Amino acid sequence: MNNPKDLVSTIADLNRQGYTHEFRIKNKQLFSDQLNKGFGMEAFNIDDSYTFSTGVENDGSELLFAITLMGENIKGFLVDAYSALETVEASEVREKFNANNAHIHHLSDAESKYGLPRVKKEVFNKSHGRYIFRIGFPDFPTCPFGNKFEALGWDTKDEKYVWLVSSIIKDNRLVRKQY
Repeated sequence: MNNPKDLVSTIADLNRQGYTHEFRIKNKQLFSDQLNKGFGMEAFNIDDSYTFSTGVENDGSELLFAITLMGENIKGFLVDAYSALETVEASEVREKFNANNAHIHHLSDAESKYGLPRVKKEVFNKSHGRYIFRIGFPDFPTCPFGNKFEALGWDTKDEKYVWLVSSIIKDNRLVRKQY
């Protein structure tokens, strides 16, 4: 793929190339909601990978992996917008994806992301108690990829969902609240 512009357009390009299944990591496996099935790390190849940096010094990076299930002739992608792969307990999962994270593409420093106000690290540092990380809440806004968000930032002052850059999500001062 030549000169990808952003995550959404790159996914659209991958879809045109046959990468139509959306995958995620669940129970230490690559999981497809469409197939309602999980696959071990040995069952797939990572054909390509992209890192999109949307902030200063990788403050808001997203990872995109183009994936082919071996023997199944099924192609898809995995988006890691919250650096969730870094927190997966299974080292074999982290190792497989980290070894294939090669292409770096820089994007503009947008003030919003997926229609949500984007909170940068310097704003969080001034008032870190204002923001929390909600996990599994049923009132999440619609995901632009047609799925559901599993976790999002919440602004306790303005009482609305926000997009927290990756460095905030990695910050141990950020309170995590499970539904």
